[in-house]
Amino acid sequence: MKFLVLLCFACFSTLSAAAEGKEALRILTWEEYFAPEMASLFESETGAQLEFIYYDNDEVRDQIMAESSGFGFDVILVDEVELPAYIRQQWVQPIAENTLPYLKDHGTTWRNIVPEAVGFAVPYGWGTYGLLYREDLVENPPSKWADLFNPDNELAGFIQMTPQSAEMLAIALMAHGYPPNAHDPAALKVAEQALIAQKPLVKAYKTTDYDEDSNLLNKGIVKVTVCYSSDAVVLQEEFEHFQYVSPMEGNIFWIDFWAISAKSTQPDLAVQFLNFTMRPDVIAENVEYQYTATFSQTALTLIPDEIRQNKAVFPSLAEGFTTLGEPDRNSIRTMMKIINALELE
Repeated sequence: MKFLVLLCFACFSTLSAAAEGKEALRILTWEEYFAPEMASLFESETGAQLEFIYYDNDEVRDQIMAESSGFGFDVILVDEVELPAYIRQQWVQPIAENTLPYLKDHGTTWRNIVPEAVGFAVPYGWGTYGLLYREDLVENPPSKWADLFNPDNELAGFIQMTPQSAEMLAIALMAHGYPPNAHDPAALKVAEQALIAQKPLVKAYKTTDYDEDSNLLNKGIVKVTVCYSSDAVVLQEEFEHFQYVSPMEGNIFWIDFWAISAKSTQPDLAVQFLNFTMRPDVIAENVEYQYTATFSQTALTLIPDEIRQNKAVFPSLAEGFTTLGEPDRNSIRTMMKIINALELE
């Protein structure tokens, strides 16, 4: 049903744009992930109209893509884990780098971490995972992934976990001394059993919400939640008593990419949009809006010192963090078991 609603929204947006005599560029992405002022700037510079269609989490996005093969969308935001699969499935189309003059300012880190992305996607932002907690509700603040699986009495039953099985699996692996992308069946079994045993301690499996009335941490329904670093900084500005910590066992480095749908009806305009998102002035505005870090060296000079020096946004050890990587068959099988055992949608 959610997928049908999204497609209906896309169709309505297309008709609306057509009625106004404008080209519509349809973008599948996270909500609150692109500064409205920058969207307006792109529209004023190109005369086109941007239509943002949102997904709740990466697994919902993957389902949408599996059912549509990208039909109805022009630009897709996809993470480093699933991008190689999107390329293999031919859901995204090649992009000539000579049409992307701003790409050279983004260095080589993203190319080295996700070599498959070269020629098919451009980096938008990066960050890490961590723990966001209510400092006024806990005497002993969580500092480790293991605190989610062996909590003290004040945290037990007040934990919010990510709803995404790939992230859950990585967190459980790290909490038990394994690398987040371990594929060894014995390690995967330990993580699977840990997540099943953890279920009575978890209040909710959901993405951290920005809305005051539905943010469980703000309402005190949970005391700690798994959170993206960029979301944590936004929420700390919005709510009191929110503290963010990078867990002691290690962290996961994520990268979000823009790619062009293989079914795009506006590929040239899509290239324009990708190039626009890599402009240093646009990047700087977007970093200030949603606190996702950037690879652009020029944009860094335009970002305020208080953001550039914020370790939640730009952690000093980012080069040494581990990415999740693409799951193998054993990992996928384990994730399916976790979804079934935890009765996740």
